[in-house]
Amino acid sequence: MPVPNLRAIAIGAVALAALPALSLPAQAETASEAAFQAVLQDPGNLDKNVTYAKALIDEGDVEGAIAVLERLVLLYPDRAELHVTLGQLYQRIGSDAAAAQAYDAALTAPTTTPQVKAQAEDLRKRALDKASASHLTGSLFAGMQYQTNANAGPDSEHIFGTGDLVERPNEDRPKDDFSGVLGFNLNHTWDFGRQDGMALESRLTGFSQLYAQNTELDTVRAAGSVGLGFAPLPGDGGFFRLQPRANFEAASTNGEWLEGGGGPGIGATFVFNDTFSLDLDYDAIYRDYDHVGGLGETQDYTGFEHQGIVTLTWLARPGTTIIGSIGGRAAGTEKDFLDYKGLQASVGAYQTYASPLSFLPYDWLAGLAVGYEARWYDSPDPSVDDDISRQDDIFQFDAVNTIPLSESWSVTQQVQYLLDDSNLRNYSYDNLTVAMSARWRF
Repeated sequence: MPVPNLRAIAIGAVALAALPALSLPAQAETASEAAFQAVLQDPGNLDKNVTYAKALIDEGDVEGAIAVLERLVLLYPDRAELHVTLGQLYQRIGSDAAAAQAYDAALTAPTTTPQVKAQAEDLRKRALDKASASHLTGSLFAGMQYQTNANAGPDSEHIFGTGDLVERPNEDRPKDDFSGVLGFNLNHTWDFGRQDGMALESRLTGFSQLYAQNTELDTVRAAGSVGLGFAPLPGDGGFFRLQPRANFEAASTNGEWLEGGGGPGIGATFVFNDTFSLDLDYDAIYRDYDHVGGLGETQDYTGFEHQGIVTLTWLARPGTTIIGSIGGRAAGTEKDFLDYKGLQASVGAYQTYASPLSFLPYDWLAGLAVGYEARWYDSPDPSVDDDISRQDDIFQFDAVNTIPLSESWSVTQQVQYLLDDSNLRNYSYDNLTVAMSARWRF
């Protein structure tokens, strides 16, 4: 089993010894310290130790709670529920093999009830699946969506042409449309069983979108990455993980090859505690575009795009998650007027809540998110205006609700509003999307 951190070992050893000199009253600053003082007064008291472990968990010190539970299962080996709780804590820090051993102990404990036994058997199976060298997870989804401006047509009836206002071409007017969406997400990990946690991590996503009227927008796209994830500082408790990777992607539109490309990337994850983590990502993608007449001079977009982003994930309280990100990107293409640099930021809040329907027992999930991106283009487009370079302010608002039907199946409803406010009316547009999809996870 993984070795608890030094603080946890010290706490366990002190509690076990219960030295009189350390049992003097002390001013506790946190709930865990207050509970620790209570344990010092009565080290063998089960309820006080459980209260202490819960306080450590609430404060994000899962490894400290594991040390407490490890001591309790030695003192109370017949208490199956303690072994189950210990296994669940090990799974929270990614130690699935240790969790499976704890569930084994729960199954053989004299006081195991049929309910606890069934729970331990189910959790043990899941832990063993995760502990295997090869691990595949993913989902399949299908749905429908309606867009008020599926082709991103300019809002203005008059647009610029070589510096003068001209009537917007009829084919460029905003067009609403329905579309069907079908896609998948696959994630595979091959664990090499090393102390630094090195694993071959692969990701593949794909989707197709078919429109009822604007068939020239029909799209099939696939993208993915392959990389070696590892902990540069083994023994840090899972605090820092690094993943250099190779990215790849391909897309077609209306049956014509649109683009293909790839490039290097790197990601770093910092897990500060059980409630707060930080992700840093950088990717450089080269895309080679073919000419697709229905979409214009698409080959001009060939070139590199660089993107870096910082993402913060905070479990503000049980059931409430806040995700924020900030980043930037730069695109270089065949044409200077298509090159741009941009800054982007987003924040989202996601909340689980009790199902209002008795026949659907799983908690539902609702989320609200807002994003902003500013883009500055390098030079004017002579076909639009010789003197003014394009600048866009892009706003996006999302509302989503997910209804779990079972552990594997769910239904999602989503509303999204996108506003591109450009200094050139040729590129200003908005689009409202309403979508519903069903997803199967495995």
